Amino acid sequence: MPYCEGSCNTFTKYSEAAAAMEHSCSCCKETRSSNRTVDLVCPNGGRVPFTYMHVEECSCGHTECTTPARQHVRRKRSFTLL
Repeated sequence: MPYCEGSCNTFTKYSEAAAAMEHSCSCCKETRSSNRTVDLVCPNGGRVPFTYMHVEECSCGHTECTTPARQHVRRKRSFTLL
């Protein structure tokens, strides 16, 4: 089943004007999806319909920043629809 995966522009920087650290966080998430139904084939030859949410498009979306458990390497923004 398709899903979203990728890195988005997330950063922390010091703001001299605010005299504090500023955080900007975003995550890769679906922006367009639809329900799809497929037939699952059973070992006995029978078929069972199964409906799932199919991801059609992904992008970066703003989210709340949380304290990271560990340091992450900053990566270039990318999107992969799998």
